[in-house]
Amino acid sequence: MKKELVYQSRDKEIEVFEDEFGSITLKEIPFEAAVMVALENDSLILISQYRAAVDQVIIQLPGGGMNENEDAMEAAKRELLEETGIVCGETVFLGSIQPSACLSNTVTHVYFTNDIVEYRSQMLEKKEATIQAFHIPVDRAFRNIEQGLWKDSELAHGLLLARLKGLI
Repeated sequence: MKKELVYQSRDKEIEVFEDEFGSITLKEIPFEAAVMVALENDSLILISQYRAAVDQVIIQLPGGGMNENEDAMEAAKRELLEETGIVCGETVFLGSIQPSACLSNTVTHVYFTNDIVEYRSQMLEKKEATIQAFHIPVDRAFRNIEQGLWKDSELAHGLLLARLKGLI
């Protein structure tokens, strides 16, 4: 397959390729992310965040990119704290997913916790100002996915992994 580099970012290692059919793919370095399925009293802790790519607010698991040389579990815990203000204790690794392999090389590592240790304030970056954390009953979350109200692949896959492992 012939690919041609059409864009390379100056401030983050992102390369955008276009193939002979006009399909665009992204190669990101680092390419790993981590998310947390967090459960408290039979309710999931999720976030809502505006996403410019789809021009709407999306419901997601707390999570984000990993820092250089950062362990995936520590990244998931850090992102949970930053986006929700929640400090968690023990976590369980659920698996890794490729949320959009046809578009990007990103791999997301999924963790689970029901060990909520402490609540603090969110620690959001300026670009994350639209993030709001909330609790929702597990069954309601699955209904929202089933009804097509929530479409985020990391959320759906993360909840499926947690359900298959008997955690929610």
